[in-house]
Amino acid sequence: MTLNQDQIQHLHTFIEKHYVEWYDVQTELVDHLATGIETQWQTNPNLSFDDVLKTEFKKFGVCGFSDVVEEKTKALNKHYWLLIWEEFKAFFTLPKIILTMFLMWSYFKLLLIVPHKRWMISISVIILVSFSLIKIFRSHTFIKRQRTNTQQKWLFETVSLQLGGMAYIFNLPVQIALMPSYGTWGLWHSVIFSGVIIAFSIIIYIALYIASPQLIKTMSKQYPDYKYV
Repeated sequence: MTLNQDQIQHLHTFIEKHYVEWYDVQTELVDHLATGIETQWQTNPNLSFDDVLKTEFKKFGVCGFSDVVEEKTKALNKHYWLLIWEEFKAFFTLPKIILTMFLMWSYFKLLLIVPHKRWMISISVIILVSFSLIKIFRSHTFIKRQRTNTQQKWLFETVSLQLGGMAYIFNLPVQIALMPSYGTWGLWHSVIFSGVIIAFSIIIYIALYIASPQLIKTMSKQYPDYKYV
């Protein structure tokens, strides 16, 4: 016996009622449950749909589907960071390394000139974070419109919007810039901060303009139901 369309839709509803709101995760769970139900029916075709569904759901343990959602989120975050890492390494190979070194050298020379170096670093961080938040806000608006039009939520869109869980990194350069000053500002301070600011800028650029679109593009091929609106 195989499941009909009404039973498949019932599985989607059942999964959603158990706190899985993302359609891509629902789809994977529906496939998993459907396979288990059909396997049970091969052994005992007289079992009712509700009974075999309860049996399959019990296999997920006391946490229900939450472990599956957590594992899926971790997998997407890992994939997202692999995209960032691959693109980041490209900035240290020709010809991008030339631009990278030029940016670091320019920022380093600027730090040598300005008298209030920590103020300059703080302003640089504020500008970088501000532009990032503007881009994230626009992405959020687009995804919100997508969800309104399609009536579906996708976990990979959420991961993309959260930059693969990168939100905490925004605090890193801020904390560095606001660190108390011990002793005089040395040459190596300028070298280190130049590298940190430029590297952080590259990572943010990759996350916003390369990794996020690439993740959505890859997932949209995996899930034909996903459509840009």
